[in-house]
Amino acid sequence: MKSLSFVKPQRLLSSMIAMSSLICGTSYAESLDLPSQRKLYQQAQDLLDTNQVDQYLNLRPKIASYPLTPYVDYRAFYAQLDEKSPKQVNDFIRDYNDFPFSYRVRAPYLDQLASQKEWQRFLEFQTKPPKGETYLCHYYYAHAQTGNREEAFEGASKLWLSGDSVADACDPLFKLWEKAGHKTDQVILERMQLAFKENNSRLMGYLAKQLDSSASKKAAKDMKALYASPSSVGAFAKKQKVTLFNQQQSELALKKLARKDAEKAQSRFDKVVEGQKFSTDKAQELADFIAFRLINTESDELALWRDSVIKTTQNRSLIERRIRLSIQHVDWNGVQAWADLLPKSYRQVPRWQYWLARSEIALGEAHNGHLRLEKIMGLRNFYSVAAAKEMKQSIQYPVTTITLDKSVIKPYQSTLTRIQELLELDKIAAAKNEWRWLLQRSSSVEKEMLAAYASMKQWHHLSVTASISAKMWDNTSIRFPVAHQQWFNLYADKHDIDPITLMSLARQESALDSEARSPVGARGIMQIMPSTAKYTAKKYQLSYQGKSELYEIGKNIEIGSHYLDGLLERYDNNRIFALAAYNAGPHRVTQWRKRTDEKLDAYAFIESIPFKETRGYVQNILMFETYYRDLMGVDGAFLNEHEVKTKY
Repeated sequence: MKSLSFVKPQRLLSSMIAMSSLICGTSYAESLDLPSQRKLYQQAQDLLDTNQVDQYLNLRPKIASYPLTPYVDYRAFYAQLDEKSPKQVNDFIRDYNDFPFSYRVRAPYLDQLASQKEWQRFLEFQTKPPKGETYLCHYYYAHAQTGNREEAFEGASKLWLSGDSVADACDPLFKLWEKAGHKTDQVILERMQLAFKENNSRLMGYLAKQLDSSASKKAAKDMKALYASPSSVGAFAKKQKVTLFNQQQSELALKKLARKDAEKAQSRFDKVVEGQKFSTDKAQELADFIAFRLINTESDELALWRDSVIKTTQNRSLIERRIRLSIQHVDWNGVQAWADLLPKSYRQVPRWQYWLARSEIALGEAHNGHLRLEKIMGLRNFYSVAAAKEMKQSIQYPVTTITLDKSVIKPYQSTLTRIQELLELDKIAAAKNEWRWLLQRSSSVEKEMLAAYASMKQWHHLSVTASISAKMWDNTSIRFPVAHQQWFNLYADKHDIDPITLMSLARQESALDSEARSPVGARGIMQIMPSTAKYTAKKYQLSYQGKSELYEIGKNIEIGSHYLDGLLERYDNNRIFALAAYNAGPHRVTQWRKRTDEKLDAYAFIESIPFKETRGYVQNILMFETYYRDLMGVDGAFLNEHEVKTKY
């Protein structure tokens, strides 16, 4: 490998040179202690903040051996990106492949080449279709500009057929594509139908204005009318000629109507199927869609229709939903009858074996039921625990351990050193990126050892993510770190909540990641929404300076524990109701309780929760509490006595 050298003071010859310098280091750098190197590293960051690349390069030898120096190398390379050739950028990506930032130069380099209209260099660098709509637009336009119009227009046709707006970067490509005669009334109508599917009425209107022929304009007018009034789908299906296009419109309109009013959709179903001559399979698919939305109908007639549809379906989710309705109504014969429709192999999973056993016991076949329960006991599974409780047996599940063998992960020591330094500097997001990047290129055995290493280092969230990546389902000590105990104990004691409940809730919500942020904006350890935090802080007169505080572990647990305490108080200290409300909202718990009307036990109520996420959420936290109690040597019941006796 080459040593560090420069043609000009402000130039980095290549990423490989920078990498070699990092590995080899210099005697000066080696003589500096870690705090000194950290200080110089921050100076390097400050220099690059003001684009003083040459000054940084003068400083760099002093931090050549510092673990995070590649990050400033990246910034320096990025600052000079406009001067790089495709080969230099590809070399950088290759040489820094061990770093999560290596591919981050791709997009800005493509942006730069596109803005400079360097289409030949664009294709020299990007040799296959890239990810991302904007870059696909540039990619196919580059092909058009370099003489390969066939591939360019084929790509344009794919990009055009979208139910949403397409990136502005595609406009030049679409102009060429249209000029070449590819933008026909047919493709405009096809895109209108995609907009229909995506519920994008604005795009439908925009496209309708671009049609030329009177027949196409009439078709667009009919489509818009059907979109505005999907209840007219029966008349539409009977009136329109049977074509694939009209079948698709009828299907979209019937589903749109079913989402809004399932009863009306059912009343139009026969007309739609007969009018557009749908196949038996397509008719079943549409019937399934409507039947799913009629699960809780109070109409006996509609219930009969719904059940007739389910008797012929292959839709497993729909059958399962019907079994849950039988559980909700304490209809044990129904449980057995509907479970018989499940694929034989899936009927053997612990969930349905448990409910079949419960139905047998309820119907006087206790011996068969108990034999069935015994077969699913001893598993690491919610229904295995439920079976043990039904049989009045202790909870057992498989547990594995692992011994750390550092030799397995020795090739990744430099990465692990960087992660350690990032954590020391509280750069958690960067550490998480490094960890994910490392796991992606590790074997199964290496992932297990990385999980063990993270556990040894008390990198709590990282050990959880590694254990999941390695599928170490039975290794509870690594999957469930005992973390942030001082905060959980503090607020559990304040609210008289079991700290293990708080810890299990946090493990489910964020995998103990203080920097976690959900797609909807929930933050931190217990995934608090900013609006919930504001409401809770005001209600309980807590100090709260804004959503950035939710990334502070203590403050997040303080607010989350107050909110959970309020829910427990609301539901008479019943964790099942409180946890379901924490996930889905109290208003939904109210709806579900109204439906079950105090006819169920705890297990049946949990099973009757219609949201898969919430059902699994409650089950997971109850199981997590079991794991934590065993790990910490703390006694406690799976369900508390009052939770068992409550009528749900």
